[in-house]
Amino acid sequence: MFAPNPSTTSASQPGSPDIQQLVGLLGNLMPLLLRFQSQGFQSQGFQSQGLEQPFQGAPGNALMPNPALDHRAAENLIGDMTAGSLRALSAYLEANAGRHAALESCVPIVTQAAQRFAARDYGEAFNLIWLAYRVIETIRAADQQIPPLRSGSTPVDQTSSSVH
Repeated sequence: MFAPNPSTTSASQPGSPDIQQLVGLLGNLMPLLLRFQSQGFQSQGFQSQGLEQPFQGAPGNALMPNPALDHRAAENLIGDMTAGSLRALSAYLEANAGRHAALESCVPIVTQAAQRFAARDYGEAFNLIWLAYRVIETIRAADQQIPPLRSGSTPVDQTSSSVH
């Protein structure tokens, strides 16, 4: 059966246009988040309620815009989200494809997603993951005996995740 290892990627490969677009979108969120952090929390009465402001213990320049750091952080976030999804799909298929033959059709999709992830093509990996989720839900709609992706019977190994 299929068991991708999303943590075995090559850091030297350039990002695809899809990852660049995702990084750009996340980068565009930074000024908005900074504005909320500096203005929104004070106007919402956090201090008057005795609540601490978020990131209070962070170094003074931790929230200052830095395109290179923002890009690296966004790429790590997208990579971690994609890796987590691949682990969840792999665990789900390991636990259920043997008992429900229809789920076997998802194995090549998830395998291809893992290959795209390993190539750091996060945009295409994400598209394939979405397709796998969609196919699983379509199969489940026809056969109610197939468990949902988020059921307690398919634990995801949380100890294998890494902090970048």
